[in-house]
Amino acid sequence: MNKKTLGFFSIALLALAGVQSNAQVESSIKRDLDSAISELNSVRETIKDEKIPLAENANDLESQLRQKRRDVERIQRLKDNASVDLDRLQDNVKGRREQIDYMSNLVAEYGRSFEVRLDLSEAQSMKATFDAFNDVGNDPELGKEEKLSSQIEIITASLNRMNNMIGGYGFDGQAVTDQGNYEQGKFVIIGPSVYFASNNSEVAGLAIPSGSLEPTVYSLGEETDKMIMDLVTLGEGSAPMDATLGDALAIKKEQETIMEHIQSGGIWIYPILGFAVASLLTALFKAFEIYTVKMPIPGSLHKILEPLNNGDLEAAKAAAESVPGPAGKMLVDAVAHSDESKELIEEVMYEKMIEVQPKLERLLPFIAVTAATAPLMGLLGTVTGMINTFKLITIFGTGDAKSLSGGISEALVTTEFGLIVAIPSLILHSLLSRRAQGVLASMERIAVAFVNGLNRKN
Repeated sequence: MNKKTLGFFSIALLALAGVQSNAQVESSIKRDLDSAISELNSVRETIKDEKIPLAENANDLESQLRQKRRDVERIQRLKDNASVDLDRLQDNVKGRREQIDYMSNLVAEYGRSFEVRLDLSEAQSMKATFDAFNDVGNDPELGKEEKLSSQIEIITASLNRMNNMIGGYGFDGQAVTDQGNYEQGKFVIIGPSVYFASNNSEVAGLAIPSGSLEPTVYSLGEETDKMIMDLVTLGEGSAPMDATLGDALAIKKEQETIMEHIQSGGIWIYPILGFAVASLLTALFKAFEIYTVKMPIPGSLHKILEPLNNGDLEAAKAAAESVPGPAGKMLVDAVAHSDESKELIEEVMYEKMIEVQPKLERLLPFIAVTAATAPLMGLLGTVTGMINTFKLITIFGTGDAKSLSGGISEALVTTEFGLIVAIPSLILHSLLSRRAQGVLASMERIAVAFVNGLNRKN
């Protein structure tokens, strides 16, 4: 065989083998495909069979999920509501506590004011109640509710007191007499009035506060005191009523005599009073001196000028000498110089007026000095009194008004007396000065009339 034939034969064998191989592959692929299709159909059937239960299961799960979500939302709402309710409860608790604090403060303030307003005699009978009230308020270990419960007892005591006061009530106690002695006895309160009678029936009267720890018994007279004694001991009878609630008696007790009032002004009151006495005596002397100056009666000047103008000098001198006072002396000198010129006569008469003026005005400046000095001395006393007051404030503080009353009295009394002395002195000085100027003006008028009435000289 040649090579070509061999090659061709080889190619034919290879082609035949390829055909057989492709047929096998195709047959294998077909079998695999049929198997896959069968398996796919089986899976599809399985999926079809399982899809409905799974869908139902998914629906159940979704339903359960929705229910769980609703439960969660409901629980969240309940939690939120519980939180809101807790905040509300906390706010309510806080508000209640604030109300308790407010009520406790009100009761404490009422108790303090009630204790202050009580009469001293009642304070003796209610001492234990107020001691317990103050102890409760000052106890830091007690709770607010316990304090409030204990403090309400003071309100109960107050209401009981009001019920007792409707018809009057009595109780035992201790009082101080006018002599400073302590007396045991019984108090009776009828409205705003408090009466006391001692156990030995020796002291009776109206009980009023006096600045001490016990009330003071003020006697209203033997007859009235007997009425009070019968009222207290027998429980019935008549009794005087004080419409001023003790103020009238306190005012009467605090009234000062004029000497006590002066002594309360301190050391500077005495120079002021010295100026007052000196000014008053001076004013009286000057009033007597000035108001006793005699002035010419109307027509006197005509009686002088008529004979003088007629040349009868002796008759004119006699008429001039009959004129009283400094004006008469001035006219005598004018008549004596009537033959001189009018200018000289005017000078002579003016000289007489100048001679009279110092006598009329003497000592008047002292009254004016008193009117100006007295207020200044009063102001000096005021400054001194205020200095003493501030010294007492430094030592005792401002709580005790009585310790400050001395300096305040000194400050005010000196100013008062300074004005009391200054105002009349100023008025007296004005009146006396006006009177003195009136005398001088009258003399000047007479001098002018005399000069104008002369017709013999130019």
